[in-house]
Amino acid sequence: MTATGLRERKKEATRQALRHAAITLYREHGPQSVTVEDICAKAGVSPRTFFNYFECKDDAVLSLDLSIATLGRRITERPAEENPLTALRAVFAARFAEMTGSETFRERTLLLREYPELMNRLAHTNKTIEETVVRAIADRTGLPADDVYVRTTAAAAFAANRTAIASWQPGEGPDLVTLLHQAMDVLERGLTPPPPG
Repeated sequence: MTATGLRERKKEATRQALRHAAITLYREHGPQSVTVEDICAKAGVSPRTFFNYFECKDDAVLSLDLSIATLGRRITERPAEENPLTALRAVFAARFAEMTGSETFRERTLLLREYPELMNRLAHTNKTIEETVVRAIADRTGLPADDVYVRTTAAAAFAANRTAIASWQPGEGPDLVTLLHQAMDVLERGLTPPPPG
């Protein structure tokens, strides 16, 4: 492995250790009672190192599991014959499969349910993700980013994402990827209710 590759792996391990420490402490003590110093002590790093990765303690909890650039690239690199909703389904399903393998993500999901006020702080991150998806759909279709079709498709896919996460019970019931597919199926049926029974 190259020195650059090893360095990147170490950086990512440090980032994940800080995220895990922050989420664990938030759940144990409540967001208001946790300091950056607490997080650093649990992760075994200095505050200076913390601020190389995150702007504030909430950022360590709410930051993305996947970079914006990577998400956009995954959408635009899907096969050209796929319609935008199919491409988004594939990318989001793969992302959920990656995330649900992480204990940190499961803990973060539970934390957001225990402290719903954190959801307001997540709004900016979610808006950034949605704009990335809008640009990727625009790239795929050749339509402008402010086109009604582009923005409605992105918004609908995000609604399916939020529904899947809200319906997910870690450790029981359908897994997150299954729930995402169910929500995307509803969209592709044109919001027609399923047959009774």
